[in-house]
Amino acid sequence: MFKLGLTGGIATGKTTISNYLKSINIPVLDADEYARKVVEPGTPGLAEITNTFGEQILQPDGSLNRKLLGQIVFNDSSARQTLNDITHPRIQQMMADELHRLAEQQTPLVILDIPLLLENNNVAGADAVMVVSIPESLQLTRLMQRNNLTEKEAHARISAQMPLVEKEKLADFVIDNSGTISNTQKQVEKVIQKIRQSF
Repeated sequence: MFKLGLTGGIATGKTTISNYLKSINIPVLDADEYARKVVEPGTPGLAEITNTFGEQILQPDGSLNRKLLGQIVFNDSSARQTLNDITHPRIQQMMADELHRLAEQQTPLVILDIPLLLENNNVAGADAVMVVSIPESLQLTRLMQRNNLTEKEAHARISAQMPLVEKEKLADFVIDNSGTISNTQKQVEKVIQKIRQSF
């Protein structure tokens, strides 16, 4: 089973690509989805986060106040590291269980959609890495619009990640997502064809 890592920077359009891959029936394991699952009410993950950061990071209904926690960790690298230490092992375990299930079904190709794949030195074990990239000015604009952030807040989130130019150097494939959706899809198709030819 070939594991293709899909990553990029915040607001570079990874979701567009992952939705396209799902639409052509390639399984996508989305780290962000698992990240939401490991902090659902009643999970050990949420209990540990509450013990660490205090009850104020909970909504009145007992769910995680993601916006408040985001404000804490995006401005404090040690708090961000603490949060990652709580969530990452749980996310990795969920992903490993799903990979095992897909391997038993003899799935030929699977996508690992992981925002911090390269920051975490590819602990997920992707066989190749595809980076979605756009110019930084466009990334800033998209992030401000998408998350309703000020320029300063958007900058803080972008600079919390490895710069896109660094990610591109570490990638096996780079997808330029600054053009049309169909242009992006064509680039992704070429990558998938190339990988399938290598089986």
